Amino acid sequence: MKKKIVSVLLIAALIVGLVAFRNRTSSEPEKESEVESVDDSYVYNIAACLSDDNEYNQILLQGFTDCLSDYLGESHISITTYTPAEEVTTDQLVNTALSKSPDMIFTAGKSALTSATEATDTTPIVATGIVDFKGTLRITSLNGKSWDKTTGINVTGVSSKPPIVDQVSLMIEATPDLQTVGILFTPEDTDSIYQNEIFEGYLDQAGIPWKEYIIPASENDTVVQEEQASTALTPSKYTAYSAKTGIDDIVEALEEDTVVGLNAPSSTRVAETSEFWTGGKIVTSHSDDETDENTEEETTTEATSKTEETEEETLESLIQEVCDECSVIYIPFGSSITDQMETISSIATESDVVIVGGDNTIAENSLVTLFTDPYSLGYSAGKKAVKVFDGEDISTIKITYGDSDEAVKLYNGEIAEELGIEFPKSFHELHEYLSTYEYGSNTTRYIYSGE
Repeated sequence: MKKKIVSVLLIAALIVGLVAFRNRTSSEPEKESEVESVDDSYVYNIAACLSDDNEYNQILLQGFTDCLSDYLGESHISITTYTPAEEVTTDQLVNTALSKSPDMIFTAGKSALTSATEATDTTPIVATGIVDFKGTLRITSLNGKSWDKTTGINVTGVSSKPPIVDQVSLMIEATPDLQTVGILFTPEDTDSIYQNEIFEGYLDQAGIPWKEYIIPASENDTVVQEEQASTALTPSKYTAYSAKTGIDDIVEALEEDTVVGLNAPSSTRVAETSEFWTGGKIVTSHSDDETDENTEEETTTEATSKTEETEEETLESLIQEVCDECSVIYIPFGSSITDQMETISSIATESDVVIVGGDNTIAENSLVTLFTDPYSLGYSAGKKAVKVFDGEDISTIKITYGDSDEAVKLYNGEIAEELGIEFPKSFHELHEYLSTYEYGSNTTRYIYSGE
C-alpha cells in the first residue's frame, strides 16, 4: 500500500514538474531566430499610422510588414493602416487606432509619432521615417552625458537620417571647383537644421568654408513644425534644438510671469557662418586689366543695390546671392523647401553651382544624391517589433540607423550634361537606376519556417 502511495506521489510530482517547466519555457523571451514558435492561434494586432499617404511611407510600411511576416508568420499578424485625410489629423487617426486596442502602433513620419506619444504611454510604438528621434521626443541629456540611443519610454525605431559624412564625401567628389558651401534652410524646419549642423561639423573638420542662408517656406509648404517643436511652458513658441548644443528649454520671464514667458534668445535660429568664411568664392574675371578702383566701385554699387532690394527680396534674388558666393549648395533630407527646388536648380545650374540633395525628391533638381532604400529601414523597424513581441523592454531597445554601406551614389544626367561634368562607374544615373530598381531587392530577409 505504501509503495502504491509513493508511486502515485512520484507520478504527481513529475506531472507538476513538467507543467512548471513548460510554462517557464514558454514565458521566457525567445531569441530572434526562434520567434516562429509563437502560439499558432495568436494574432498580433498592429495599427500602422502614417503621417502622409505617400510612396515613401508606404514602402517603409511594406518593409515593416514583410519583416513581421518573415519572423512571425503572415497568419500571426494583422495590420490596419490609418492615414490622415483632408479633415482628419494624425491626432484623430491615432485616437481612432487606439480605440481598437492594438498590441502595437507602427508610425511612419514625424507627426504620427508625435501624436502617438501624446496619446499613449503604454502601447508599444515602433517608429521610422524620423530624422531626429532625440529632438522629436524631447529627450534631454543629463549632466552633459551623450545620449545612449534609448528613449526610456514606450518608443523605439529606426531613423531615416542619411549617412551625412558620406554626403560630404559625395559633395567633394562631385564638385570640380569646391571653394565654399551654401547651406539652405527655413527657421521652422528643425530636421533640416539638425542635419545641416552635422554636415557643417564635417566641413569644419575639413576646413571647408560654409554659410547658411534662410529661405522662406512657400505658401504651398505643408510642413507643420510649431506643434512638433513647442514646449509645455510656451506652447506657441519654438524651442531651439541644435545638433551641437541640444534642446534649449530656458524660458525668459515676461515681467514676473514665467508661464507667459519668451524662449531664450538662442531659441530663435538665425543664419550662421563658419569661422573659415572669408567672403565667398573667387570667380575668375574676364577683365583682369580693370583697375582696382573700378572693381571697388562696382562692388559698392552692387552692395547698395542689394540693400535697396532687401525689403522686396524674392526667392530668385536670394538664390542668386547664394550662387554668387558659393560653389556648391547643400539641401538636406526632407527639406521644407523641396517644393521650390525647380527655381533653385534653374538658377544654380545657370551659375555653374553644384547642388547636393538629401533625398530622391530633391534629387530631381540636384546634381547628386545618396539613395537609401526605405524598405530596408522599414524591415529593420520590423525587427525591433519582433523583439518587443519576444518580451524585450521597448524603453531599452536602442534607436538605430540605416546601413551606410547600402547607400548608392546617384547623379542627375540632365544636370550633369548642362554642367559638363562626367561621373565614374561608381555613380549611377538617377532616372535609369530608379526606373529599374526594385525596393527591397538588396535587403537580406529572414526565412520563416514555423508553418
